[in-house]
Amino acid sequence: MSNVRQVVLETLRKQGPMPIEEIAHAANLSALAMRYHIGILQEQGLITAQDGEPSGVGRPASRFALADCACAQLPQQYDWLSASLLDELNAAIGEKRTRSFLRDTGKAAAHTAALPKNATPRKRVERAAKFLNQRGYMATWKQTADGLTINLCNCPYQDVARQHPELCELDSAMIGELVGAPVEMQCCMLSQSRTCEFKISKQ
Repeated sequence: MSNVRQVVLETLRKQGPMPIEEIAHAANLSALAMRYHIGILQEQGLITAQDGEPSGVGRPASRFALADCACAQLPQQYDWLSASLLDELNAAIGEKRTRSFLRDTGKAAAHTAALPKNATPRKRVERAAKFLNQRGYMATWKQTADGLTINLCNCPYQDVARQHPELCELDSAMIGELVGAPVEMQCCMLSQSRTCEFKISKQ
């Protein structure tokens, strides 16, 4: 996102709905130039237009406000929060119990996507990939001579995992629960691999 449009979002977050002239002033642009950026933000669904207060003369000027989904574009500190929580958890209960806690968390997350016990391995791995993709993992799967594997092309919390590699326990447990079989991590992005690969044990 351009710096100008980031300024627009942050300004509206701080000050609430504003007419285009005031937004332009905050970004040191003309109103004409700002209309271009406002148009893009509207197309992206990040801001909405509201009717202004009637002035008694002519049509009331529109004011622009943040859409609910725009908050995701504002500065976030989830990595800092997650790493801090894991630091505290390790200090409070120890690394071994933290790993167990993460495995339980992964299984609980996958439980919402459980398939019937008679579902085929292929159906399970397809459902697992869909579940993971909805959460940003960019997952693919393949059938090899040795069985099924799932590859994760993105780690949604890779920066945190570099500080806390025990987070891989969560992924392993979650994928195992999704596919209904034990899994073994064959390679990991934390070890300079391009993907995280999980081999599914044959049942």
